[in-house]
Amino acid sequence: MTQAVVLITGAAKRVGRVIAERFAQAGYAVVVHYGSSQQDALDTVQAIEAGGGVSLLQQADLQDPQQLQAMIAATYARFGRLDVLVNCAAIFFPDTLADFALEDLERSWQVNCRAPLLLTQAFYQQAQQRGQQGVVINVVDQKVRANFHPEDFSYTVAKAALGNLTAMLAMSSAPVLRVNALYPGLMTPSGDQTQADFEYSSARSTPLGYIAPVTEIADAILLLTRPSFNGAEFVVDAGQNLVRVDRDVINLYRAP
Repeated sequence: MTQAVVLITGAAKRVGRVIAERFAQAGYAVVVHYGSSQQDALDTVQAIEAGGGVSLLQQADLQDPQQLQAMIAATYARFGRLDVLVNCAAIFFPDTLADFALEDLERSWQVNCRAPLLLTQAFYQQAQQRGQQGVVINVVDQKVRANFHPEDFSYTVAKAALGNLTAMLAMSSAPVLRVNALYPGLMTPSGDQTQADFEYSSARSTPLGYIAPVTEIADAILLLTRPSFNGAEFVVDAGQNLVRVDRDVINLYRAP
């Protein structure tokens, strides 16, 4: 197969779906991963194929290392190659140092950091065996760029670890893989935010009074696939990381 192939975790809906459709528009065959959102994933696949694209639907529990290996293997079995891995999927829930549960910390670590690492390892092994090269883009979070706050503790611990591994992974996987990190800010309604809450927060979270749209996040990820980017840490948040906060913006800014 001569067509480039991308695997995107969490591609069934929200940000992941926008990224999947952007790569399809750029000519990639898209492996659409989902965990439990089967119908959303089917809708994403159908949208890609309706536009003339090529896609492969893959279900995997990101907490299960064997399923991660199997998903990478299935991608190579179908296409004979993988060019880009986008680790987009994440889980998020409110907790703090004072009240986090060990099982939640473990779950966040497994999905938000360990899964990207294991997928990168499996990608590296398959590509190395075939004499191929590729690139990994880890979607992190602007808050771990010196804009920490006490909330979302388990999520933040895992994302901080993933972000700080960028240079190490880039060095460890060269010349087979390049590894880059993208740090987005507020993108879509989260938690119990209403649409009004989201719009109110969007207008107050950055120095510019607006947030980076999801389409620009997708464009930035596509940009990071180019050969000149390796070990890069790319913040695309309309300056949200410049506004210091002591709470998550979804809680800090609520519509009156």
